Amino acid sequence: MLGRDDETELLESLLRHAAEGRGGGVVLQGEPGIGKTALLNHAEERAGDFRVLRAVGVAAESDLAYATLHQLLLPALGRVDGLPGPQAQALSILFGRAHGAPPDPFLVALSTLSLLSLLAAERPVLCVVDDAHWADQPTLKTLAFVARRLDDEPVALALAARADEGHGAELPNLRRVPLMGLGREAATALLAERLGGRRLTDGEQRRLLAATGGNPLALIEFAGRELPPEGTQEPPAMTDELQRSFLAKVRARHAESLPLLQLIAADGSGGVDTVEKAAQSLRVDTGPLHRAELDELLTYDGARLVFRHPLIRSAIYHSVTADRRAAIHRALAAAHDGPADQHRRAWHLGQAAAGPDEQAAEELERSAEQAALRGGPAAAMAALSRAAELTTDGPRRARRLWTAAHAAAHGGFTATAVELLDRAEREPHLDEEDRIPLVVMRAVVTVFAGSAEDAMDLVKPWIPRALSLDRRRFAPTVAMYGDLGTRANRRRAWWDLAGWLEDVTLSPDEPEDAVLLLLRDACLARTGRSPAPVRRERAALESLTDPTTMTLAGAFARELGDHELSRRLYRDAGQLARAGGALGALAWNLEYQAADEIGRGRLGLAEAHAEEGYQFALEVGQLSTACRNRGLLALCAALRGRPDAAELSADVLAEASSRRLADAISYAGRALGLIDLGAGRYREAVRHFEAAGQLGPGGGRDTGAPSGPVMAIVPDLVEALVRAGEHDRAAEAAARYGRWIRHTTSAELSALAARCRALVDADGADVHFAESLRLHAASDSPLEHARTELLLGEWLRRERRRSQARRHLHGAAETFRRIGALAWAERALGELRAAGESAGAPEAGVLSMLTPQELRIAVAVGEGLTNREIAAQLFLSPRTVDYHLRKVFQKADITSRGELMRLVLAERPA
Repeated sequence: MLGRDDETELLESLLRHAAEGRGGGVVLQGEPGIGKTALLNHAEERAGDFRVLRAVGVAAESDLAYATLHQLLLPALGRVDGLPGPQAQALSILFGRAHGAPPDPFLVALSTLSLLSLLAAERPVLCVVDDAHWADQPTLKTLAFVARRLDDEPVALALAARADEGHGAELPNLRRVPLMGLGREAATALLAERLGGRRLTDGEQRRLLAATGGNPLALIEFAGRELPPEGTQEPPAMTDELQRSFLAKVRARHAESLPLLQLIAADGSGGVDTVEKAAQSLRVDTGPLHRAELDELLTYDGARLVFRHPLIRSAIYHSVTADRRAAIHRALAAAHDGPADQHRRAWHLGQAAAGPDEQAAEELERSAEQAALRGGPAAAMAALSRAAELTTDGPRRARRLWTAAHAAAHGGFTATAVELLDRAEREPHLDEEDRIPLVVMRAVVTVFAGSAEDAMDLVKPWIPRALSLDRRRFAPTVAMYGDLGTRANRRRAWWDLAGWLEDVTLSPDEPEDAVLLLLRDACLARTGRSPAPVRRERAALESLTDPTTMTLAGAFARELGDHELSRRLYRDAGQLARAGGALGALAWNLEYQAADEIGRGRLGLAEAHAEEGYQFALEVGQLSTACRNRGLLALCAALRGRPDAAELSADVLAEASSRRLADAISYAGRALGLIDLGAGRYREAVRHFEAAGQLGPGGGRDTGAPSGPVMAIVPDLVEALVRAGEHDRAAEAAARYGRWIRHTTSAELSALAARCRALVDADGADVHFAESLRLHAASDSPLEHARTELLLGEWLRRERRRSQARRHLHGAAETFRRIGALAWAERALGELRAAGESAGAPEAGVLSMLTPQELRIAVAVGEGLTNREIAAQLFLSPRTVDYHLRKVFQKADITSRGELMRLVLAERPA
């Protein structure tokens, strides 16, 4: 380990911290031969009592989903049965030990975390992955997921990767350690050690350092060879030079075995039986394998052959002529003749094809289906892309490219998905049924890139035809268009959808039709028309199985004022997404749940949902979803009176504006307005509210009222306008809100409309406030109920009815305290003091003092879940749940789960 003191100390520190229960990881990064493997070996030697799991990425397996993960976890698969049922089933299906539905990649990642945590309960675990740049993408995503959750686990990850080859190891939560070439002193010591008695002159050492850049492996390789004369041009790039060097050594020592080595290099599986079958058809002698003649190049454990250094394999494989390589791949395809080897057989057939080959393309397509079932979008993408290259028929090639793009988008490879869609759309002779899925996928990718408006422009021309061709198949697409209309605040979309859907006969007994009925009625209500009476078949809606479609249905139900149905659909969709490990759908769903919880005054839960949704959205690359969840966090911060609320809100507003996210703009703008409203800056509050919802004078006509997120701002705007002395504008805004809620059955919205009337109609304020409180009592919105009581108390105090005022102000202050809205509680207490009653500073309830993660766990305990069940639901390990639960006990000053359950029931709003 000459010249690597800092790196070895870092690795030893990593192991010490992991042994103490504070896990983490590093990625050693550098060029071939720089010493990455030697450092990994050093970590293993220092691991002591650790259980060591090791894997090596292989270039030929980089498109085979979870190949590296299987290698890493193979010694531990006997412990899988100790995991929760869905997790055990996921890994068993993934690695061919059981049959069942395809596991979602994030369920696989959670299962991997749980398995490592289970092993770590006995002794610390060190996971070593060499050549991680050749690891398959699903494995890398799994390791990234695990790395983000090791703070409380005795697990260490040590990876080695090249930065410029293979897939690239995208592991943002692991510390990157770039390895540079050795300095002169360390290089001199290394050469002296390896060359024995031979001594290089200073000039030779200087030239060797210049030629190798201090690369340890290159130093050793070139020290024994004659260097070009001094003054000649610099040698080729290091990788090429090393490959030539390795190949020269192989040819010098094992020339007769080169055909066998070429076959092993092309195989990738390492299976001895496969190699021997292919060797027989190619008439290649396998005798050297059984005479230990190749031990300096290969390791052989009786079942698998692995090159000792990947550069040896690379040099050998790329030395083969194109015709010979094709023949080798054909032989290997024939040798992979078992049912479980279909994906390897297809891959070799694809590599062997030199031109269009429909048989190979069909094999690859079937292989992609198998890869998708095993949770491997990267493998499916690669197989389908190659299948398309081998396809001559234009429409069929386009379908394969579309399917490859779908796999790419599912796997988070957005740029690749765009490129595949570009290729598919250039295909001629495509009919409508082929064009529509291409457009829809383009719209989905566009939404990921951040523009709901652009996505709408893509989809809109095709909606009527999609309804005509197959309305049930395209129901999610139509529903997505309706949701995008809300997000982009495009009012014309609701008129269009209402007209299109009124021309379609829909059955409420069919799940997809039931969703379209909800959408149609929501659009009618948004455009100022009463929906036609229809039998709502809730059983049909509750039989939906796609979390995204269920969430959309919940949003439409909420628009119609059916909050009970909406919340059930949101909750069930979230549970389905969690159970299947569908983190992308869950991140998106959590925004809806968070917005709903804000309306219910459950600010802690809203923050917990939005924080989780934000983190998950970042993990899957949904930057717009992340921005919207962060907007809800800003709104919660404003309602709670947090000191960072204004900065967070301004930050979100800037990002949302650049992405044209009308809903996120409304969340952040409303947050800024509420901050100013609470501080008495009423005109600034008006400006924020109007800008956030485009609610200036003349906005929001009946023929195209703004969407729910925008109109939610109007009651705040009415209050700010009244405080600012703008009574005429306040009355206009209150009337606008009353017209907007006219076609809903929501007691909550009707209560807010009555509150607006109370603020603008001084003569009838008593009646309107009483009506508002009556309707609040029939709804589930304690925050708004308390705000109405606060406004009523303030009005009563100004009317010198202090006794009545104090009663309402007490109720408001207590509700604000319980839900953690301390800024509003302080305002209520200030009014109480003005009404002649002494009142101290507000104290938050216990639950409102917990972090979002702690609150999620506390609420789950309150629902009776065990630590293992909570871990599976929250994508954590049981050990992490236990750690956070101890923190909850400390903050709440309790000692048992029973006490926590009682606390949750007492403090959590109904």
